[in-house]
Amino acid sequence: METNDLDGILAEMGRVMDRLAALPDDAFEDRHQLKEEQKRLRERAATARIGAAIDRPSLEAELAHLLTRWDALQKNRIDVVLQSGGGSQGGDAFSGAHAVRVNQQIDAAMGRQEIEDRIADIRRLLEEKTLNLEPGASS
Repeated sequence: METNDLDGILAEMGRVMDRLAALPDDAFEDRHQLKEEQKRLRERAATARIGAAIDRPSLEAELAHLLTRWDALQKNRIDVVLQSGGGSQGGDAFSGAHAVRVNQQIDAAMGRQEIEDRIADIRRLLEEKTLNLEPGASS
């Protein structure tokens, strides 16, 4: 059921993010469809947000959820320093450059950029409302 209230849209976004996080690495088509749904929900949220008061508890809950996902993503990444100087004799397969490439793939698969973008959006919204600014206004 499609809702136009911001809380409902944010709840849908949370469910989509949970489904994205639960997908296996090789579910490319499902990931693409969910990312498209996520994009559509962000557009709806932006429209609903115009002129609407923020629901601080919901945004703070979403932020906490995203920060937890970001921490989990960090734990899945390869320690580049350890890989490039950890005493391995494995050649290029264990080089720091290889670790960087693998981390880029992990980031893409787990939606790192989307998570970081949404974290920044929420923090900006919370800050604007704390400073009693209208969304998008400059100080």
